[in-house]
Amino acid sequence: MSGTRHRWPVLWATFLTYLFDSYDLIVLAIAMPVLLKVLQITLPEGGLLGSSTMLGAMAGSVLFGLIAENRGRRFSLVLALVWLGVGMGGVYLVHSWGHWMALRFATGLAIGGIWGPCAALIAEHWSAEYRARAASFVFSSFAIGAVLASLVGRMVLHVQWQWLFAAGALSLPVALLVLRLVPPDRKDAGPAAVGIPAPRKEKVGIGAIFEGGLARITLPATMISVVNLAGYWGAAFWIPTFLTRERGLSLSTMAGFSFVMYLGMFLGFQFFGWLADRIGRRRSMMAAFTAAAVSVAAYIVVRHPMFLFWWGIVVGFCLCGSGGVLGAYYAELFPERVRAYAGGFCWNMGRLGAVLAPYTIGHIGKIYGLQTGLAVTCVIYLVGAAMLLLLPETYRRNA
Repeated sequence: MSGTRHRWPVLWATFLTYLFDSYDLIVLAIAMPVLLKVLQITLPEGGLLGSSTMLGAMAGSVLFGLIAENRGRRFSLVLALVWLGVGMGGVYLVHSWGHWMALRFATGLAIGGIWGPCAALIAEHWSAEYRARAASFVFSSFAIGAVLASLVGRMVLHVQWQWLFAAGALSLPVALLVLRLVPPDRKDAGPAAVGIPAPRKEKVGIGAIFEGGLARITLPATMISVVNLAGYWGAAFWIPTFLTRERGLSLSTMAGFSFVMYLGMFLGFQFFGWLADRIGRRRSMMAAFTAAAVSVAAYIVVRHPMFLFWWGIVVGFCLCGSGGVLGAYYAELFPERVRAYAGGFCWNMGRLGAVLAPYTIGHIGKIYGLQTGLAVTCVIYLVGAAMLLLLPETYRRNA
């Protein structure tokens, strides 16, 4: 059996949900040139809007993780989608930088509340031999959401920039679809459903993922997320600038570079998910981290402009290779009762790497050149591959 009878509806429901997570996270960067003018703010103040979103996501992983474990994962996902829709539509109500900071933090809460329940639902409804592929497919919607955000931005920014955010409010009707597709949590649909009182479920508290020896899993798993997201944002943020400033690619040529990278990312999610179901989660992620380091290193040693442009497919393929596998891996590392909370916490606390890496790599690049900055991202990925040895393998094929 490849899973429960609900596995396909759950797969598509979580895919759509995470697509909105990706879209709502990316649109701020796309709209930033307009926001700088409309709000009359400086570049650092614009950057703080992104930081506010990330901080909200980190807090949201705790808030929605506890909601998922104590009220149900389906309920948590639906609530997050409604929350996202209200937050995205709220752009028409805010007109100052301070209000935008508050709105992006609030929206970030919902963004941080999606990853963990999605991973837990896939683990619940897909068998272990297909779980990494299913999780990788779900989280590959990150690439599609980013492309959609770029396309919508091109269509509406010069007409009415608020429409770019308002499009995210489509998560409201999608919430109703998710409510229909995803069954109630098994723990909520047990004996009580046939008239027998359900056993009292122990409430999951904020410290549950650090109790009973779980800290030995939670802490290194969180650090691996920090490394993963630091490597991704350190490379993805600065590679376009590096190619134009230090390798001579024209701005017109670079206009299609994001699409090339996101195409590679979508394919990479699928490949490394398949690989994880063949050789194990930890080995697959070690391969992905190593491949990412090698692919970024090619930019340092190769100088042919058009090769470097099309090499973006390979870089994208490798950069997100571990992102989907982590969905299956984290779900298997933790007990079922804290699976959504723990996975969401570890992933979203890793956003600290996403906040620090672009600034750090940029600072290194200013002093020593972006070539050196990209070399640092290679080292980050290799460190991540070594750190995986701190965690056990959770799946062995035909074991």
